[in-house]
Amino acid sequence: MTVLPHRAVAKLKAHLAKRGFGDIEVNVSGAYDPTTTSIDSRLIQAQAAVYRGAGASPLFWPRLAGSWPGYLFTGAPLKLPAGHFGLGHGARQHAPDEYYVIDSKNPRITGLNDAVRSFVDYLYALA
Repeated sequence: MTVLPHRAVAKLKAHLAKRGFGDIEVNVSGAYDPTTTSIDSRLIQAQAAVYRGAGASPLFWPRLAGSWPGYLFTGAPLKLPAGHFGLGHGARQHAPDEYYVIDSKNPRITGLNDAVRSFVDYLYALA
């Protein structure tokens, strides 16, 4: 677990205590605060424009947990927007059998060329 809120730790400790394991010490380390960016930020709106231009309906997750310390950028003192972006089809990130479609024969699935182009469109939208 990359992000482990304090409430989750309290619930885990209560669960352990209820089952007779209250003497177990829970040591939380390596956790990050969530990364939060407004949907109204120019960065997120540029991403959404590129997704819509490609015929995709974007989903917005105002808080993003993950294995990167994005809160260092989105929190004080910088307060910069951050978001994940990319068209294309791939799966099983960070796994030995991960993949990315290079040349798609399915018009609803983007291949590598279109995925790379989406980043060009994204930078253009930001400019």
